[in-house]
Amino acid sequence: MKRHPVIIVIGAISAAALLGAFILLLWKGPWWADGSQFGRGLTPGEGAVVTGFRTTIVAFGAGILAAGSLAYTHLNHKQSRESFTQSQKNFTEQAELTRESLRQSERNSAQQAETSREGQVTERYVSAIHLIASDNQTEQLGGIYSLERIMRDSTKDHDTVVEVLAAFIRQHAKIDPGRATSSDPVQAALDVLARRPEREEPFDIDLRRTVLAGCTIKNADLRKVNLHMADLTDVAFQECDLSFSNITQANLLRCRFSKCTLTQTELDYSEIAGTSFLSGAADQLSAVSTTFTDCRFANIDLNHAFFESAIFHNVKFRGSNLDRADFGDACLFKTNFSPRANLTLNLLLGAHIFQSTILPKALQGNPEIEARVRRVEEEWDDMRHAHSSDSGRTA
Repeated sequence: MKRHPVIIVIGAISAAALLGAFILLLWKGPWWADGSQFGRGLTPGEGAVVTGFRTTIVAFGAGILAAGSLAYTHLNHKQSRESFTQSQKNFTEQAELTRESLRQSERNSAQQAETSREGQVTERYVSAIHLIASDNQTEQLGGIYSLERIMRDSTKDHDTVVEVLAAFIRQHAKIDPGRATSSDPVQAALDVLARRPEREEPFDIDLRRTVLAGCTIKNADLRKVNLHMADLTDVAFQECDLSFSNITQANLLRCRFSKCTLTQTELDYSEIAGTSFLSGAADQLSAVSTTFTDCRFANIDLNHAFFESAIFHNVKFRGSNLDRADFGDACLFKTNFSPRANLTLNLLLGAHIFQSTILPKALQGNPEIEARVRRVEEEWDDMRHAHSSDSGRTA
C-alpha cells in the first residue's frame, strides 16, 4: 500500500528538524548548559567539559537512533509476521476450498458412476425378464443365469431377484399330468436360489403348491421356505437347511433328506411315503397328523419332535435320538425301533402300539406296554368286525 505524499513530506521535515536540532545542540549545547563558567578562551578543563558534554549528546543520540532502529525492526518483524499469518490463513482457506471442490467432484463422479451402473443393471434386468418370459427353455435358462449375475453384483436387487425366481418356479412348476418331472429351467432356478449370497431377507421364499418332482437341491439355504401343499416326489435334499420351513399338507413320495437341518420344520398333515431322513438334525420337528409309510429315520436327531396323531406304517428308526419326542395318540404299525433309538416308556404312553411294532429290548415284555398292545389289537379287531358287518348289511 502506498503512503500518502503529505505524510512523507511531514516525516522528512520532522527528520530534518530533528537532525538540525541535534547538530545545534551538539554545537551550542555546552554553552547553553554551562556557558556562564567559560571565559573567552577555553582552558583545558573547560575543553574537557565541552568534549564530555558533546560525547554524552552523541551517545544519547546514538541510543535514540538505536532504539528507533530496534522499534522500526520490531514493527517490520511484527508486520511481516502478521503478513505471514494472513498468508497462511489464506492458503489454508484456499486449500480447504480446493479439497471441498475435489470431494464434490468425487461425489459427483461416484453419483454419475452409480447412476450409470444402475442404468446398466436395469437394462440387464429388463433383458433377463424378457428371456425368462419366453417359451424357449434355452432362453429361460439364459434369463435365470442373468438374474443370478445381477443378484450377485447388486445387493439392492437381491430381494427382487429372489422373489422373481420364486414366482418363476411357482408359474412353471404347476401340476401337469403329462409331466413326470420338473423342467430344466425350474431346476436351474432352484439351483440359483440354493447358491444365492447370504444376505438378510425380509420375506420367506414362497414355493407353495409347486411341483418339484425329480429335482435335486444341494447345500441350499431354505430357512423359512414355504412349501405348503407342494409335490416333492423324488426330490433329493442334500445338506440343506430347512429350519422353520412350512412343508404342511405336502406330498413327500420317495424323498431323500441327507444331512439336512430340519429344526422346527413343520410337516403337519403331510403324506410321506418311501422317504429317508439320513443324519442331520430335526430338533422340535413337527409332524402332527402326518402319515409315514415305508420311511426310514437313520442317525438323525429328533429331540423334542412332535408326532401327535401321526400314523407310522412300516417305519424304521435306526440310531436316531428320540429324546423327549412326543408320540401322543400316534399309531405305530410295523414300526421298528432299533436299540439305539433312545426310546423310553414315557414317550409311548399315549401311543397306539400294534403287535407288529418292534420295540427296543429294554421295553419288550413291559407289562404296561403289553397291556396297551392288547387293548389296541382288540379295538382294531372290533373296528374290523364292525366294518365287515356294515358292509354285509349294505350288500
